[in-house]
Amino acid sequence: MAQEMIKRCHQCMNMIVSAKDHQAAEANKNAASLLEELSQEREREETKKAAAARKRDRKKMKKKERADRDKETGDDSIMG
Repeated sequence: MAQEMIKRCHQCMNMIVSAKDHQAAEANKNAASLLEELSQEREREETKKAAAARKRDRKKMKKKERADRDKETGDDSIMG
């Protein structure tokens, strides 16, 4: 009788340990998934910021070119 109780105790303990291991594995998998999601989100934000910076730079360049062109045509009309 006592041997059977000990055997059942060990079985229960093994089941609990197994369930805890499974739960820990699931938690690790979910954590890794969340970290990957955060990494991708950060990457998207950086890409978006870089694109916005390039757009600003292009806009500044065009504005400068336009100003230079206007200045050149303005100088020509004064001389002419």
